[in-house]
Order: sequence, then C-alpha cells, then structure tokens
Amino acid sequence: MENRNPPEMTVRSVALGSSVGLVMTAAITYLALYSGVAISAAIPAAVICTGLIRVGLIRATILENNLAQTIASAGEAVAVGIAFTMPALILVGVQHQLSYWQVSIVGALGGVFGVLAMILLRRTLMTESPGLSYPESVAAARISRVGGERTQSLTPMAFAVLAGVVFKLLVSVVQVIAGTVEGALRVAGRPVYFGSDLSLALVGVGVFVGIEYSASMLLGGLLSWLVAIPLVAPASPAAQPQLVSVAWHTWNSDVRFLGLGAMIVGAVWSIVETWDVISRGLRHAFGKLHGPRTGPTERMQRDVPMAAVLPALAVATVGTFLLMRTATDSTPIGVACTVVVIALVLTVTTVSGYAVGLVGNSNNPCSALTVCAFLIASLLFITLHFSGHARLITGVLLISALICTASAVAGDTAQHLKTGALLGATPQRQEVAQLIGVVVFALVIAPIVVLLVRGYGLGGNGPGALQAPQAVLFASLADTVFGEGRLPWAMVWTGVAIGAGVILLGRLLLLAGARFRLSVMPFAIGMYLPVSLTVPMFIGALLPVLLRRSCARHDAQSGDEARDRSTLLWSGLITGEALVGVASAIPSWLGWHLPVRLIDSYALSLVLFGLIVLLTQQLSLPASVRQARWARPVHDDGRKA
Repeated sequence: MENRNPPEMTVRSVALGSSVGLVMTAAITYLALYSGVAISAAIPAAVICTGLIRVGLIRATILENNLAQTIASAGEAVAVGIAFTMPALILVGVQHQLSYWQVSIVGALGGVFGVLAMILLRRTLMTESPGLSYPESVAAARISRVGGERTQSLTPMAFAVLAGVVFKLLVSVVQVIAGTVEGALRVAGRPVYFGSDLSLALVGVGVFVGIEYSASMLLGGLLSWLVAIPLVAPASPAAQPQLVSVAWHTWNSDVRFLGLGAMIVGAVWSIVETWDVISRGLRHAFGKLHGPRTGPTERMQRDVPMAAVLPALAVATVGTFLLMRTATDSTPIGVACTVVVIALVLTVTTVSGYAVGLVGNSNNPCSALTVCAFLIASLLFITLHFSGHARLITGVLLISALICTASAVAGDTAQHLKTGALLGATPQRQEVAQLIGVVVFALVIAPIVVLLVRGYGLGGNGPGALQAPQAVLFASLADTVFGEGRLPWAMVWTGVAIGAGVILLGRLLLLAGARFRLSVMPFAIGMYLPVSLTVPMFIGALLPVLLRRSCARHDAQSGDEARDRSTLLWSGLITGEALVGVASAIPSWLGWHLPVRLIDSYALSLVLFGLIVLLTQQLSLPASVRQARWARPVHDDGRKA
C-alpha cells in the first residue's frame, strides 16, 4: 500500500541539501562574477546527493533525496541574482563597498518573492502547459530513480575537486600555468585578437550549458573580436604586445556596447515570446486568489495554503519598502520602488518558469528580464520627476536586484517542483524547503560577494579580472539615464540592429527545420564578454557531444553512466577551482600581489590544460567503453588488425 505521508523533509535531507548547497553556492557565486555565466545546480546537485546516498554515507529515501536537491540548488539561484546586479552599486559610484546586510536582505526578499510566485503559478506551468517538457527536471528525476541501481563511486569527484584546487593554485597563487593565453596579429594595421582563458571551471560551464548556448556565445564573441574590433580600432604600427592592449581598450570603450544593444532587444523579445503564458499565468494566479475553496487536496497537488502565502507576500512587501526607504532616504521613492517590484514580480517569474519548462534552467533569461525591469522603473522615475540622481540610481538598481533574484529563484523552484512531480513528491514540502533555503543561503552569499569584490575588483580591463558583465551593463545604463555617463550610442544602436538580425536568423533556422537553435541572449552576452571566456566554454560544450558519440555503439546504460560520470568530474573541477578563486580573494584584499610567477610559458600551459581536459574526458567513459576503444580487433584467422 502506498504511504500517504512518506518522509521528505527530515533532518538528514535538510543536512544533506545544506552541506552540498553551501559548497555549490560558493562556486557558482564566483563563476557568475568571473564570467557572467552560471550553471544550473539542479543536475550536479542530483548527481552529488544521489551519489552520497548510493555509497552509503547517508541513508535516505528518493523523496528525501529530492528535497535535499531542492535545498542544495536554492543558493545557486540567489547567487545569480545578487552577482548579476548588486556590484553595479559600486561600479556606478553610489556605494564604495557592498553592505553585508543589504546584500543579504535583497537576496532573501528576492528569493521569497520568486518562491511565492511559483506557488501561485505551479498548476499553470506544471499541469496546464503540456508543451513544457522541463528537460533538466526529467534528467534530475532520472538520476534520482536510478541512483540505487548503480554502484558508481564518488571517489572520481573527490579527485576532481583536488585536481581543480591544484590547477587553480598553479594559476592564481604560484603561477606555473598561465591564466590566459592570448596574442594579436596586425591586419591592415588593425589588431586581430585571439586568446583563451585556461580555466577548467569555464570548460565545465560549457559542459553543463550545452552546445547551442555556448555556440551562440562564441559566435557573438567572434563577431565582436574578429570583426568589430579590427573595424573600430585605430590603425597603428605598434608592436604585438601593444596590439593586445589596443584590442582590449577598443573592446572596453566601444565594442562591448554592441552586446548591450543586443541584450536589450533580447530582453524585449523574451517578453514577446512568452506573452501568452504570462497572461494565462496571471489569470490563473488571480483566479486562485479569488476562487472558491474546494475540499481536501491530494498530497501531490497540495501547495502552501493561501492563508500563509498572502501574509508572506505582505511581509515581503513591507520589507521591500523598508529596504528601499532606507537605501534611498526618500519615502516617495521607496513607495514607487515597492510598487514597481510587486507589479513586475509575477510577470518575470512567469516568463522564467515558462523558459525553464521549455529549455531548462540553464537558459533562464533572468538577465534579459531584469533589463526590461530596469527600463520600466527608469521610465517611471523620469515620468514622476523624482530628484537626486544617487537616490534614483540606488532605487533602480535595487529594483533590478530584487527582480533578477526573484526571476532566478522562480526558475529554480519551477524546475524542482517539476522534478518532484515526476517522483511523487509533495509540492508543499518542497516549497517550504525552498523558502528556507533562499533565506539561509542569502546570508552565506553576502560575505562571498563582498570578499570577491574587495579582493579582485570589478569590470577589469584585461584577462583574469572579475568581468561581472551584467553588473557593468546595469551600472552603465543607470549612469547614462540618471547620472552624467554617456554611452557610445552608435554602438548601442548597431547592437540593436544585430540583435534583431539574430532573432530573424534564428526564426529562419527554426522554420527550415535546422537542428541548431540560434538564441539572441547568449549571442548578445558573447558580444559583451571577452572572447577568451567563451572559447573554453565552447570547448566544454563539445565534450558531451563527443562523449555521446563514443558511447553510441554500446547500450543506453553506457551513455547514461558516461553522462553521470562526466557530471561528477566536471562538478568537482568547477568546485575545486572556484573555491580556490574565492579563497585567493583574501590575500588580494589584504594587498598581497598574486600570483608569484615561476614559469611563464604559453606552450607548457596549453599542454597541461589540454592533458587535464583529455584525461577528464577519458575518465568520463565507462570502463567497458574504454576497454573496447583500446582493444585491437582480431581477424578470424587470429591475426590482430
């Protein structure tokens, strides 16, 4: 007989999710600031939590495992919202340092808004939208189901974490491996730049975000660095080292704003594409608020009751007003900011939930939606004739931070609720776990962000710096709208035209039945980022494709096992490198100059980097596939081929 009240939220599930989530949150916070791209933690969390249960370190049921995964990835979503927006307060000059409590409160409030919105929209997005497949939810559910059937060890992941730590130490502390390999050629007197960051974490990001996203980013980067920079940069007879500097300066001052224009177009297009589901979600949410109460609800359809949701929304609304009133030192601006946040939350969270159902949480368009929120808030402030540019900049950036966090958390919540539905979980318990997770992890993310910003600085012009592209974008927009900053509008409008062209090309490819889907937002982000960041991501995106081909001649179980092994290994490498990246911010903050250069050889760096990538790819293959690949075929007469 089915257990009508199976164990889900227990001490061991909360402990498992919290411990895994703490490490993953630190790693993803670093990645989001370093590259502007953050992976969805759902699949790594599923593999790691299931692996810990499988090897007997923790005994838990499949539903306890599912709830642990829900908690573990909650911090990742809050980290994305904070890292993409809050550093803009420093970049634009309204704050000298980020406040721990301000960052924590923004993360907690934005996270709570995101979870509460998904409670209202769960049925619309989960049961009333059959066209949404939730691919990453299906994958996470599969991993949880088969967890007890395999005996795969977590030892490879432990060694991968150690390898990631050692690799990053040899890059950022005692330099044996160059962090970036780069150069430039002079073509008609103009710089043509080429380069790549040697980062295992970025390769791992590519493994998780997939070939379409990474290829779109790389195409955008190549357009900026191989086409736009040679066209825009001044002709110079300078020597090669100076050519590299000229390329970086041209990108920083002009060319990256092509990406800004394209991102604005992508944000608007995201709203247009999902308008139908937005309207349906709004109708259902308000219908749920005013509809008649029904009888008892089945366990698998039971949400946090409206009697709890409405007071929680009220408390979050009051908290938002107090935050805005304190930060802007103005009651009218505080009220306006609060109204904008409440008005936009349900819209952006609906779009995020829909996008996650369509293409997975790794492609949640939270940054695009935040650009739209920024523009709407800015237009309102200008219309109301508010004064005090520092107050207005602070207000609009905090609105952006809350909306971005709510959007990211909503996508993560939708993904886990769908996974739970596939496994037979209770939505109410997952929703409570997610609420607890976002609040607790907001307190953890704040010191990490503050440390990284103080240790490395932001928006650096050159390789190895924390690029924080989304934060730079919002700072530039805020300074232009409310301050004295000036954008290179010719570049911005050209980027708008390029973004429109990419959308048109993507639609044509879709109509033609092409397997490749060109997306405007990753393309725009690629234009905005240094191409040296997108190259290793693309390399990483190729690895699962090659892995599938290697396993194609074997049974389906070999492919599934290879995917799980690859997830474990690259999660470990990402975690190891990112944790050292976070720790390395401490000596940088204290004024110590790192790295200490021991060897400065691009050739050696490329060889070591390539060997680690190839070894990881080889170890991702199941033993049976590796043996079959290395075995030499034997002819009928006994001769070896």
